[in-house]
Amino acid sequence: MSAGSVRAAEDAGLPGEYLNYTGYRALGMGRAYTALADGPDALCWNPAGLGYLRPNTISMTHTRTMEEFNLDSIFYAQPVFKKGAFGVGYIRQDSGRLIMTDDLNRAMGRYSDVQETAVMGYGVSIINKRSSKKLLHRLAIGSTIKYSRQSLYNVKAGGWGLDAGILAKLKYNLSLGIRVQNLVAPTLKYETASDKFPRSVVMGLALTLWGGQVIAAVDAGQALGVTQKLKCNIGAEGTLWKILKLRAGYDLSNRESIFGFGYTFGRSEAAYAANVTAEGPTQNAGFSYEFGGFPVTITANPEVFSPVGLKKSTTFTVKINPATRIYSWTLYIKDQDGNVARSFRGNGSPPGELTWDGSTQGGSMVAASSYIYTMEVTNAEGKKETTPSQVIRVVYGTPLDRL
Repeated sequence: MSAGSVRAAEDAGLPGEYLNYTGYRALGMGRAYTALADGPDALCWNPAGLGYLRPNTISMTHTRTMEEFNLDSIFYAQPVFKKGAFGVGYIRQDSGRLIMTDDLNRAMGRYSDVQETAVMGYGVSIINKRSSKKLLHRLAIGSTIKYSRQSLYNVKAGGWGLDAGILAKLKYNLSLGIRVQNLVAPTLKYETASDKFPRSVVMGLALTLWGGQVIAAVDAGQALGVTQKLKCNIGAEGTLWKILKLRAGYDLSNRESIFGFGYTFGRSEAAYAANVTAEGPTQNAGFSYEFGGFPVTITANPEVFSPVGLKKSTTFTVKINPATRIYSWTLYIKDQDGNVARSFRGNGSPPGELTWDGSTQGGSMVAASSYIYTMEVTNAEGKKETTPSQVIRVVYGTPLDRL
């Protein structure tokens, strides 16, 4: 719906199509989101993305179409201790009061068309062995159970369905996602007819650059058993000053351009996106808030550095859940054989930043290679958690090689 009116799209008449217009980030990126879904809206876009969820997150989106339809969605997801993440959500599309006419186009009153779906899903990471030598770094699977219902005039019908997906984190900062929507298709049975949600298969590919500062994505999907062209969507997201998100996308099937932005403050984000087509404008606004979840996340910048170049070290940025009491922590930097090249440790909460210049514990320099870093924390109750494995690379060469 940020990427155009649901009613204006060529596939608008397909049952359940409104479920493809949820989540402000997905909408701002032109709905090219299958390989990126890692928040609570993954319930609709790719439930496998829940396997990568870190903090508890609540997300809300409101969309207003040119026909003055309202589409609202709310999602909540939280990680289960080392066992993936669980999420729930609710999506509702309301037509408002429509004019009812007879065969001669004379007004006979008003009615409303309300479509709504409740979703519940789970995703878990089943492979987490990141190595610069392997194409596949991480793999998650997930599924969503949903109950959809429609109230049209005085007629109501509902049915159960199931979506499934996989999401792989690959070498070269690539992500590959595949989702099967309506693997078990909801069927809305009325007195004289029935509507069955079409099964569809969507594949998405995303590329992350410069430590997540720029993301590009593409989705291609095909509905099965119905007359519909191959759907293709492209999208991009850029981050400025760590707080401003710029988003854009294009729906090749419906020829719709989308532009949007998001502003992050603390652990919250407010976002807006809009498009204008020949049929008219569509706008959406969204908000998300993160809390709780895993106690620590860590990222390195730059991911490639040279102890003899201009970028002589890398800085690890550590973010801590304020509600978590940390008893002790250890940062491990290991070579590709699993041997510890360098470690940092301490009691209490870790500092916000840690710097590594490529030296070993004994003070000598490490060999040029890729290294895997993780942070292990122990909370006040004695529970230990380890962040996902991530890769940095040490290189040697002339200073101009690594500007």
